Amino acid sequence: MNWKKDNTESDDAVTSVVGEILLMALVIILVSLFAASAFDLLPGDRQSAVDVSMEKETDTVTFWHKGGDWIDGSELSASLTEADGTKHVLETESLQDCFGEEKRVFDLGGSYTVKLPPAAAGTVSIRLTSADSVLYAWEGKL
Repeated sequence: MNWKKDNTESDDAVTSVVGEILLMALVIILVSLFAASAFDLLPGDRQSAVDVSMEKETDTVTFWHKGGDWIDGSELSASLTEADGTKHVLETESLQDCFGEEKRVFDLGGSYTVKLPPAAAGTVSIRLTSADSVLYAWEGKL
């Protein structure tokens, strides 16, 4: 019996291509796993941090921006809640910068003035809020 090997058929080229494909698949899987876990480490959105003071006059309340982040004026909202639970959304009178010019943002030195409802009296709660947080809260007698 003659056990001669046929040299015309060789599997060397096929095994190297299959090996390269397997290595590429492994690299792609490892890179996608690393990317997915790296995206979980990114910090999320943070809330606005603003230092605000309030000044009450006869028929208006003015909020003063004393420091921190600027807030888009369209996101600002002021509300008054009476002792019996009645809530009033306060109407915006003006939003000004530190020079007294009308602006669209609540920024350092700026003021946000709202009108008080005429029927509000007694102990009330006044809140200045943005889209994502309460910026200022006050409770007392008007």
